[in-house]
Amino acid sequence: MQQMIMIVAFIALMYFLMIRPQQKQQQKQRNMLSNLKPGQQVVTIGGLHATVSSISADRKTVALDADGILLTFEIAAIRTVKDDVKVDAPAEIENVGAKEETDSTDKADSDVSSEK
Repeated sequence: MQQMIMIVAFIALMYFLMIRPQQKQQQKQRNMLSNLKPGQQVVTIGGLHATVSSISADRKTVALDADGILLTFEIAAIRTVKDDVKVDAPAEIENVGAKEETDSTDKADSDVSSEK
């Protein structure tokens, strides 16, 4: 009898630790794909970042616009939908480290040429 209780407890533990979280993840993915609309930014399972151009529910495909190139994918190939969060980036990134390395390289080259 005690063994039977342990087996049932083990099965229940496996359900709540492994199966239930996977089902929640699948439901979240289905909801995301069913709410997909043209104009949204998406990432495919292959890593392509693009904008949804059109959705064909009967064929279960989506047309993606990647910088003017239209590509057709299965709806299931959409991994994530990007949030509409904009990040302010500086117009130009300074490359301070590269300048210092160039100066030291020039100095080393001039030392070598003066030794000759």
